[in-house]
Amino acid sequence: MMRILQFLVVLLGGVAAAQQQALMDYLERRLLAIEDRISLWHEQTSRYTSELRELKQQIVAQLEGLDKNKEALRSELDAVGVRVDRVEREMDYLGTQNGAQPCVDVDDKLVEQQVTVAKERNKSKYAKLTGIAPMFHENSDFNYRAYS
Repeated sequence: MMRILQFLVVLLGGVAAAQQQALMDYLERRLLAIEDRISLWHEQTSRYTSELRELKQQIVAQLEGLDKNKEALRSELDAVGVRVDRVEREMDYLGTQNGAQPCVDVDDKLVEQQVTVAKERNKSKYAKLTGIAPMFHENSDFNYRAYS
């Protein structure tokens, strides 16, 4: 019985050693997989970091360009402001040198009066012409009324 017991102990020890080796192999594979993932994450992080640096450099360059444009626009606006001030001063000066022209409103009655005067003149001219024409034509064979 001792032998059987020894055999069982050896057999169980071998099975335990085999299980222990299988467990060690499994753990080693898992650790290698984790190391692979870590190295992949490290590569991706390095790539993202470099892309982020490039983006930062591009943004800084664009901001510098915008600052230059901003300063140029500011100086142009200042120049335009100076010009507008000068024009306003010149207009004020001209306004004081040349007195304000009085505004003349034409009255409707005055316009109507001028129209009636013009009509009367035209009537008198027509009357003079029609009054003289029969005198010239009374002695001639020309019939003025036939043409009028």
